[in-house]
Amino acid sequence: MEQLTERFPLARVESWYHIPLLMGLIGFMFWIRVRNWRNFLIGGQVYFSGNDAWYHLRQVRYTVRHWPQTMPFDPWTSFPTGTSVGQFGTLYDQLVATAALVAGLGTPTDQTTALTLLFAPAVLGTLVAIPTYFLGKRFGGRFGGVVGVAILALSPSTFLSRSVAGFSDHHTAEVLFQVLAVAAIVVALAVAEREKPVYEQFVERDFDNLRRPVGWGVLAGLAIVLYVWVWPPGLMLVGIFGVFLLVTLPVEHLRGESPEHVAIVSAVALAVAGLGFLVSFDTFEVSVTNFSLLHPAMAFAGALGCVFMAWLARQLEARDLPALAYPGAIFGLFVLGALVMALALPDLFSFFVGQLERVVGFGSSATSLTVGEAIPPRNPGQFLFGAYGLALVTALAGAALMLVRLALGRSEERAGALFVLVWTAFMLAATLTQSRFNYYLVVPVAVLNAFFVGQVLRYVGSTDARSSLRNLQAYQVLTVLAVVFLITAPLAAGGGASATAAGNYADQSSSPGSTVVGWDGSLDWMANNTPAEGTYGGHDNEMEYYGEYERSDDFDYPDGAYGVLSWWDYGHWITVLGERIPTANPFQQNAGEAANFLLAPNASRANEIARTTDGEGVRYVMIDWKMADPAGGALFSAPFTWYNDGPLSIYEDVTPIATQSGGQQPTTSFLAYEQRHYETMRTRLYTYHGSAVEPGPVVVDYESPQPLADGTLQSAFAPSGNESAVKRFDNMSAARQFVEQDGTAQLGGVGSYPQERVPALEHYRLVRASEENAIGGASGPGPLYRSALQRLQATGLNATELFGTPTNWVKTFERVDGATVEGQGPPNSTVEATVEMRMLTTNDTTFNYTQQATTNAQGEFTMTLPYSTTGYDNWGTERGATNVSVRATGPYTFRTPVTGMDENASQWSATTDVSEGAVIGRTNQSVTVDLQRESDLPSANATNVRD
Repeated sequence: MEQLTERFPLARVESWYHIPLLMGLIGFMFWIRVRNWRNFLIGGQVYFSGNDAWYHLRQVRYTVRHWPQTMPFDPWTSFPTGTSVGQFGTLYDQLVATAALVAGLGTPTDQTTALTLLFAPAVLGTLVAIPTYFLGKRFGGRFGGVVGVAILALSPSTFLSRSVAGFSDHHTAEVLFQVLAVAAIVVALAVAEREKPVYEQFVERDFDNLRRPVGWGVLAGLAIVLYVWVWPPGLMLVGIFGVFLLVTLPVEHLRGESPEHVAIVSAVALAVAGLGFLVSFDTFEVSVTNFSLLHPAMAFAGALGCVFMAWLARQLEARDLPALAYPGAIFGLFVLGALVMALALPDLFSFFVGQLERVVGFGSSATSLTVGEAIPPRNPGQFLFGAYGLALVTALAGAALMLVRLALGRSEERAGALFVLVWTAFMLAATLTQSRFNYYLVVPVAVLNAFFVGQVLRYVGSTDARSSLRNLQAYQVLTVLAVVFLITAPLAAGGGASATAAGNYADQSSSPGSTVVGWDGSLDWMANNTPAEGTYGGHDNEMEYYGEYERSDDFDYPDGAYGVLSWWDYGHWITVLGERIPTANPFQQNAGEAANFLLAPNASRANEIARTTDGEGVRYVMIDWKMADPAGGALFSAPFTWYNDGPLSIYEDVTPIATQSGGQQPTTSFLAYEQRHYETMRTRLYTYHGSAVEPGPVVVDYESPQPLADGTLQSAFAPSGNESAVKRFDNMSAARQFVEQDGTAQLGGVGSYPQERVPALEHYRLVRASEENAIGGASGPGPLYRSALQRLQATGLNATELFGTPTNWVKTFERVDGATVEGQGPPNSTVEATVEMRMLTTNDTTFNYTQQATTNAQGEFTMTLPYSTTGYDNWGTERGATNVSVRATGPYTFRTPVTGMDENASQWSATTDVSEGAVIGRTNQSVTVDLQRESDLPSANATNVRD
């Protein structure tokens, strides 16, 4: 009795010690994920990190309004076709919508729904600890399971950044439901090994003994279904299961065990999965991103494959063939099947090969590399070690130990352990192919560490120490604690408020970023100052924002509907915050069309892209500083990768001018531009606001040009010594003469100075410039400040020369019919029309729009002008027009060049107004102008003063 009393407290501790440890770790995980949630609440509005979370907000709000239905088709993106994307509007959105309905007592406000979505990744990410613990416990005992959860909690990995409040994409739901499915599969395989179901039990209806293996097979199948319902590309788990079966069934046969036990449970699981996939099936196309025919087909094929392999094992065994005949037959049949598919169904074969390369085959296309999360790690070792520290080493050691124990036949759960190894291998390959998949890898790393710690306990203990800590002596406890400390201490070390590396990493990830904040004002303006979809031009076909639309390959947009063109990164923001229809979106739909427009070499090609047979075509173009300036990084360079209107290299746009001192590596001093840069639509819009621009007497002087095979320059060097690379001249003649004599210099091509004249755009006008400036303002320097300062110093240009117009964060342009002006002036002369425009949102900053025309022999000329000067209040959104925030300060002025000298100098000129109705094509008002000759001008130079 005394001995029992003495041991009872220790027994209680041993039975329950893991509970407070797990609660503490889970609490820590949740705390670091939500402690900065207020960073996402700006001015009372909920913001999110990244792009896809915003589209989930649309999907969740739709589901709240139509619960439990998700959006079958969305015409509010991917203009002019609309889209249906299976990765959105899934079980994840249904779960969040259900939580919002509960929180809002059945009628949640949009704010409540947004807040629910804000916290969803933190909640789901924290819940991942539960199945991780049970998987770890299964292979490493309770203590191993706790260590696994500790690694999950302390790792500053991709999983952590994707599970903080505000990063409300589906990634954490993917991880949670995949780990649940893996755990269910592992348990089902263990039950199969223990219960050993065989075919005869089904014939004899031995349901009592089949209940557990079949029941766990059903649960595993349902878990797979839930995972794929959260993320349709999760079909890869079925593929992983298939590879596992191709390995484990022959291994079991070689060990003298029947593969039938595992095959039966696996067949049940895959058959149930196939039935579940049929429930959500909605397209016959072969696709992994939508709930397609491929999903049930793969699951049923796997189930039939299990049955066939179990039957084949019996047949070969009955014929007393060598043991190697079975794996040889399976391998041969697999190769034969692949060859038949390659020959009979080459498109399907190419599809599977492409998917393997894209997800786990270390293959990336040029376009996929423009997607940040799809880029493979530049330095895989550094990337993984930075996320897991020494836990990566011990995970590899755990995998090696697990493999050795399997080879020696010492593993208690052979099938489950082999499945974990196959799963880990695929997750590692996926991470090395696309760095984003590192959010999956954290759980295999945690489970393998749990196994490793369990093996250490087994080694230092005299019994099965995984299940009994009482048998450990002091030195053994210290050994185990030293191992655990070695694994977790590097992860736990950190500073800041959370005192951990994970906490610091979570803090750094807990922000919506400056870009969406910079866009918000322009998108809010668009939602309130442009015509509602379906009403542009005065049409009365307003589209319902949360309406139910039937699935279509090419949606029939009504008259008055229109698209908004920008780069694909911003598509979801345009849909959700601007409540307008983007052409391109983060699904990369129409990314090629967006690139072709932005990099179009002339207005004619841009107009062809903007005009569509549906609705009103593209009516608005939104360009931010990142798209227009090389300092924008990938947003500036990515369109070159997507451009498919002919060959085009970024070196046809920019040329790095480098400097080198001593034996150091060359560094880029500034970027010189080719003429092609100035002719692109993004430059003509963002930098010049559609105005014509003349070259100036500025020269870029360089040395040692490095030409490419196509003749473009890959780079060049600035002149040696103290000589400036950018030189100014008094006039164009002097500048041209220097270029001709120097041999390696170019006229213009720096800042806003083109090499040749850039004509005006006739059908595009600036209608709004955001208040935020990328260089900075009263609140401090902006993201473009450092680059701008460096370029100012390197070139000697001032800010106006460098950028041409203010660097507003976002500039919004409208495609208009333009007002046709018919004029009369001197014959065979150049007429220049100029109007001063004021940007009301930027402290009344002004710019000039200029366009030129040439009179014929009768002195007649015509122009198409995109900016109006009067009538703004007569046209607004209620009449299907734009409430423009860029307005003229006065009428257009039409002038010819000054001719003659001194007292004989003369010029033809006139002024006239252009109405808003004429510009937008809503009135038949004609605009005419008759230039009159003026003399007695101030002293002037001779004709062609621009030289």
